[in-house]
Amino acid sequence: MKNKWQNMSDDERELAYNPKTSVLDHEEYQNLATFSALKFRNSQQNKLLNIRYGKRKKQKLDIFLPKFPKHSPVQVYFHGGYWVSRDKYDHSHLALSSINNNIIHVSVNYDLCPDVPLNIIVEESLECINWVIKNIRSYGGNPFNINLVGHSAGAHLVAMILNKHKTSIDFNINSAVLISGIYNPIITKYLKVNEKIKITEKVVKLTNVFNYNLSIRTNILVVIGELEPKEWAELSKEYIIWLKEYDIITSLYIAKGLNHFSIIKSLANPKSILSKKLINLAKNK
Repeated sequence: MKNKWQNMSDDERELAYNPKTSVLDHEEYQNLATFSALKFRNSQQNKLLNIRYGKRKKQKLDIFLPKFPKHSPVQVYFHGGYWVSRDKYDHSHLALSSINNNIIHVSVNYDLCPDVPLNIIVEESLECINWVIKNIRSYGGNPFNINLVGHSAGAHLVAMILNKHKTSIDFNINSAVLISGIYNPIITKYLKVNEKIKITEKVVKLTNVFNYNLSIRTNILVVIGELEPKEWAELSKEYIIWLKEYDIITSLYIAKGLNHFSIIKSLANPKSILSKKLINLAKNK
């Protein structure tokens, strides 16, 4: 049932649509990610940190390079955190699989609510992609093989990029992977997290993925953790149904045994099925 959150109790909504509520040990997963990211970042020589792509405070990105980048595919990662938390520095280790496969990995920071409204975060994401398209050749990257990856709130940003991106520069979004995403931010009006998001009706309209037309056609992989609450999983399934209106090549992958936070650990493991799927997409396999 569409908009079913309106008929739920407060506790039911939090359990269904606030991943931290449904995964009691989420802090352990997040702390592990932060520790693993720091360890990985310190171990890497081929990296460029905190490159500015815009004027606002957090508009910075990190680039992790393979040993010999030359016309290499590019993976651009947008982290989650319900648009109010987390950082690119919590996710550096997700670059391991990419650089091992001669793929450049770009990890993106963006300003967070309530410092900026959600529609500004969307605009920052577009600025980031424009920067990558214009500059990635200088780092050995191929602007005709850009692969977007977003987790949770980051999946929403990827979806908005696919809807709104326009540029006069030649480029190609080769693939987009949207992991455990949320696509209509109106849900947050009914959750405690809105104390930080502070979403308004105007911003809801500006940031609802379904209010736009898909402007970039590409291979899209939608991923859901098997252990996600069914209501959260339905958000991704609704997005897939919407994509079918555009005759897009879309795949759904249910990541067995994974919840909203353990799926990040899987992404960081080069041997995981999920990690291999991302690499194959970037390599056009």
